[in-house]
Amino acid sequence: MGDQQHAPVQPQRGNVMIHRQPRASLTRTLLAFFVASACWLTATAQTTTEAGKIILAIGETRMAGQAVKVDDSVPVGAELSTGTNGYLYLKTIDNGFLILRPGSVATVEMYEVNHENPEQSRFKFALRQGIARSISGEAVAKARKNFRFNTPVAAIGVRGTDFSVYADAQETRVIVSSGGVVMAGFDALCSPQGSGPCEGANSVELFANATANANVLLVKKGQSKPQIHHDRELSPDLTAPPRQDEPRGKAANERNANDVKTPQQDAISIEPIKKTVIWGRWQAVANDLPATVDQSTLKHEDYKEYAQIIIGSYILFREQSTAFNLPASGTFGFALQDVNLAHVSNPASGASAEATLANGTLSLNFANATFATRFDLNALGETHLLHAQGNVTQDGIISSTPAAPGNMLVRGFLYKDGQRTDSPGSAIYLFRATLNNGWEANGVANWGRK
Repeated sequence: MGDQQHAPVQPQRGNVMIHRQPRASLTRTLLAFFVASACWLTATAQTTTEAGKIILAIGETRMAGQAVKVDDSVPVGAELSTGTNGYLYLKTIDNGFLILRPGSVATVEMYEVNHENPEQSRFKFALRQGIARSISGEAVAKARKNFRFNTPVAAIGVRGTDFSVYADAQETRVIVSSGGVVMAGFDALCSPQGSGPCEGANSVELFANATANANVLLVKKGQSKPQIHHDRELSPDLTAPPRQDEPRGKAANERNANDVKTPQQDAISIEPIKKTVIWGRWQAVANDLPATVDQSTLKHEDYKEYAQIIIGSYILFREQSTAFNLPASGTFGFALQDVNLAHVSNPASGASAEATLANGTLSLNFANATFATRFDLNALGETHLLHAQGNVTQDGIISSTPAAPGNMLVRGFLYKDGQRTDSPGSAIYLFRATLNNGWEANGVANWGRK
């Protein structure tokens, strides 16, 4: 038989045929793979899936339903929440802050820092309920047109900003400490799904100034155009006050005595001498309910060591030297004192009348840093039970929170008196409530240790 020609035998491994690829084709394939990998790595380097890290977590604080702790990373898309005694500070990757106060729920929907093209960075937060403070980071300052802060009823954009916001299903309230914001209610021209600020005929800007703590930008559900109110009572900082350790933004270093404006009114003068607490009405409610404190005698430079609270017509000062560190555990009880000041008023008619307080209780739980209080308010022959719960800060500021049970706003101080230096000897707070007959109640409740 003559020689036979046979087709080359292909190497085999098991049942799989292995085909040898020409060297030039293999080189092109590998080159394409490395180019694609390099592009992917470059794109990945421009953005990040981490929004930042937790630098403070106090009380009940959660991320995606799980307890959160300091140094935890916060990924984009994470839902953060605080309980009635919770405070949560998120420091973003560009050195900004998102701060949640008690009773708040927020989501970091987007936090993309583009290092190659900073102006293309994108940021989006959503506050479902509660009180939050936003301090813009370095990257936000370069991409303000791509920053959005949503609430259930409005979209907020920034002008390089430090602002605080209160939100629930019915309204949004904003105050500005530095820079400015632009806000618009959701409508056909402003969608929650959008990015960047909603700017147009229905948008309203609010900028920080010497009286910024009295200017509140407010929009209600169904309204397209927000309104600016000159009313301290609407401030998110009164609804849930900041802790003293909140990060200090630019505005905190710029503030001065001009931030506290003294309303001008006829009033009964008090002796301008140092007292532990000073409280009363700073303006007359009616002819028969005159002012009891003349703020002009309480010049800010003379009382720079005093902390101040204003709710409605009432004002409260506490000398800072009477502050103290809360005990780690234990409970205290306080009884209502004889010296109190209160009134009721009818918003529709403008009528006002004096009110008295009775059967009061105030209890503190230092382990949880919480308080509960209640009393009977008597006015015009009717009795109304008012009650509130809330938090106590380390230096003794008590404040009701939106998420806690209650029917009145409360904010005030614990303070040392007499020979006690390790615990509060007294407490005092301002309150405001809408009664079941439609009238409003305001006043001061004064408490002493049982």
